[in-house]
Amino acid sequence: MKVLALTKYSERGPSSRYRFHQYLPFLREEGYEIEIRSFFSDLYLDNLFDGKASGKFYLVKQYLNRLSACLASRRFDIVWIEGELFPYLPGWFEKALHRLMPGCRIYDFDDAVWLRYNKIPWLQKKYLQVLKEAAHVFAGNAYLCDYVGKVQTETSYLPTVVSGKKYTARKAKLQGKVIGWIGSPTTVYFLKNLKPVFDILKKKVPFELHVVGAVLDWPDIPIINKPWDDATELDHISTFDIGIMPLDDSAFAKGKCGLKLIQYMATGVPAVASPVGVNTSLIQESQGGFLAETTDEWVDHLTALLQSHTLKSRLGNQGKTWCMENLTVEVQFKTLLGGFKKAVDGRA
Repeated sequence: MKVLALTKYSERGPSSRYRFHQYLPFLREEGYEIEIRSFFSDLYLDNLFDGKASGKFYLVKQYLNRLSACLASRRFDIVWIEGELFPYLPGWFEKALHRLMPGCRIYDFDDAVWLRYNKIPWLQKKYLQVLKEAAHVFAGNAYLCDYVGKVQTETSYLPTVVSGKKYTARKAKLQGKVIGWIGSPTTVYFLKNLKPVFDILKKKVPFELHVVGAVLDWPDIPIINKPWDDATELDHISTFDIGIMPLDDSAFAKGKCGLKLIQYMATGVPAVASPVGVNTSLIQESQGGFLAETTDEWVDHLTALLQSHTLKSRLGNQGKTWCMENLTVEVQFKTLLGGFKKAVDGRA
């Protein structure tokens, strides 16, 4: 069975790495032949993290590359698509391309990506138009499943997961006072909303804030900014004593699949998170941390953890055990494989 994976990014992009690339060895063991083609190259990611624009010529080239991949896709049995085929092109264009592609098209979502089109009339219903013709859809949380369910019954809940092989042996020491956050320049604004929390916290207990993947400049708060790199990501998380995942109560935030929260817990780091979207179920089911909505709740939970190694260790162990049992690629691969088989059988 030949599969063409049309991802958004290369393996360096978190969504593509966790939703696609880490499953490839498992699919190949099952006899699937995989070719992966990303829309954006590493140059785009380099520019994104450096705050630079990629330029019109670059984008035109990427659109043409994706078109070429679609037109050559007939030699594959399955096309596995991350989000959409072409950003900012209307649904009718993608539907027209479907006629030239294999009928077994599988879509994957780990974000409420359709929200970016809310203010563009000709794109507002693009995803519903495109998903209606899918053979199967994987969605990373209940909120995304509900959206897809408006037009598609062939949907599987596939949470974003980590590699059990990679994370099992890694365990944070929890011996310091480090509050850690990992993300990107596009999501650091969630962390900025916690400034009042840190202003109060610094008067109560010593701590150091580590920011991985973005730059935060608060002269009155002890901060260490660290660049993100796949090779050092787990090393950085392992130095955290507490991992935080603040969100706002927006539709965009509800579409998040809790990756950083899962990474913290899988490393044995206790977490504090906003009770928004999948965060709530992850914390409640794992018992690997606390939910914090108000400034006082954030301050109280962070203070308690910073002052008690016993509490950090207990919550960290609970989160890690639960993640290893439920949220690894080894555990969830059966969900992915089941969706693939249903899609193929349905189009046979």
